[in-house]
Amino acid sequence: MLKIDQPELKNKLNNKFYSSIKQFNPKQLNHAMKKIYSSLALILITILSVQTLKADNIDGNVLYQGDALRPISNVIVVLQNVDNNTIETYTTLGDGFFQFNNVPNGNYTLSGSTTLNSGGITFLDPTLVFLHIIGFYEFTPLQKMASDVDGNGSVTWTDYNLIIANILNGTPFPVGAWKFETLSFTISNLKDGVPHGLGGTSSGDVGGTFVPTVNNTPAIPLAQEGTLKVTAGEPFTTRILTHNELSITGAGIIINYPEELLQIESVEFKGADYDYTIVGGQIRLVWGNPNTTPVNFSDGETFITIRGVTTSAFTQGMTANISLSGNTSLINESNKEISDLKFASPAITYGNPELRLSNYPNPFTSSTKLSIYTPQEGNTSIDVYSTSGQLVKTISAGLLTAGSHEITLDATMMAKGYYICKIRIQAGSSELTNSIRILKAE
Repeated sequence: MLKIDQPELKNKLNNKFYSSIKQFNPKQLNHAMKKIYSSLALILITILSVQTLKADNIDGNVLYQGDALRPISNVIVVLQNVDNNTIETYTTLGDGFFQFNNVPNGNYTLSGSTTLNSGGITFLDPTLVFLHIIGFYEFTPLQKMASDVDGNGSVTWTDYNLIIANILNGTPFPVGAWKFETLSFTISNLKDGVPHGLGGTSSGDVGGTFVPTVNNTPAIPLAQEGTLKVTAGEPFTTRILTHNELSITGAGIIINYPEELLQIESVEFKGADYDYTIVGGQIRLVWGNPNTTPVNFSDGETFITIRGVTTSAFTQGMTANISLSGNTSLINESNKEISDLKFASPAITYGNPELRLSNYPNPFTSSTKLSIYTPQEGNTSIDVYSTSGQLVKTISAGLLTAGSHEITLDATMMAKGYYICKIRIQAGSSELTNSIRILKAE
């Protein structure tokens, strides 16, 4: 390799350069220099033009709260050149992938939008907002984006109240159902900061429970235990029992029911100062916050009591099932969402207008509710017999009007085992009777 820093060689080169310069007069020299500058400028412009035309590819996946296992389909990804306001779009498929090819140098933003149904909002979400506001929980950037449902750029009590209103009434958020990151970046020859993905979230889903690939949150299991028989236009009382021992400080409960078959009139819950709404085939109940005194439930205890009346559409052979939405959420004293919930409720089936007797729960421990439907008014008595035929207990229910009634059977003095419960109604000169088998578990 030639080293021009050697003194002798440098002198030779300098002498040769200056001897070449001496061949030109001043006018010639000035003209030559202008030609050199013009040539250099042309070369520089050419280089810059090549650099400007150099392009990059932008691709990646739209992921739910950054989770690679939860891609979001049907998202319109928007690439905007902020220098000249040109826009390109790409709609993601099932894997959430997007791609823009041969994007020239410049300043850009990347954002997204979708018309998908949102979801995943549970009582855990306002609980986390509550804890964040009082300084006990730090949000990630995507959690902050999900919780800012009023769109003012900060997380406040307004956001908390809006999320509660969404659980209770299904009230939409001012920011809309979805929020996506807006990423600003520059494409240059250095290729610095080009994004390779985009995060999105259902508004209000601070806890990140939504699963966009199935567009749903898994339902809470509700086993069918026993049968409640009713006829068309008949009042009824049904219950949801818990098969967990629970200690809770907050609850957001969503119960689905067939509104064409059942008209719900009232709901009862053990916690004080609860709110509920009945709309669109759903019962939505909200109770508590992290400062609430816990409410405890034993295994087999009534969790929710539902009272209503069947509609005229409820006919022979029909069953009206209720279910618990996957967005039902119970919060424990550690402000954690309780998992592995187990609930049960009787099937509501059609029964002809006749004297009917059922009990709930069954099996039971200290007591059970006897549900009675009588087509006629009459004086009523209820006898409880052992399986050997011995009379164990008698309840004088007095005069019952035609319709549905409920009586509590106190079983604290009864031994564990099976019993026969028989009802008699004296209606004028006729007597109506029915009996069922019941089980005391302890």
